[in-house]
Amino acid sequence: MTSRIRLVLVLTAMILALSLVGGTAGHQAVSTTSHSPYVSALVDVSVATAEAASHKRCQNRSCGSLQGIPSCTEDTFGTNCALANGICTATPCP
Repeated sequence: MTSRIRLVLVLTAMILALSLVGGTAGHQAVSTTSHSPYVSALVDVSVATAEAASHKRCQNRSCGSLQGIPSCTEDTFGTNCALANGICTATPCP
């Protein structure tokens, strides 16, 4: 009985090892020049790193209203404009 269990374990280990090798070696890089319907349209797009804008510069914007909707549209020298939750706040530049 132990020889059968050993045989089953060896065969299971061999099948597992072969499936892992086949699974990892089977995946090839997608060619961006192939004309297949299965190639993603985003295959050649890379992700750039995002950087936050500096708060030290002056926007030269002030609060305004366009058809009753508050916005930062008015050109005013020396002020920064911030719009949050429908409330516009203008502050002087540092």
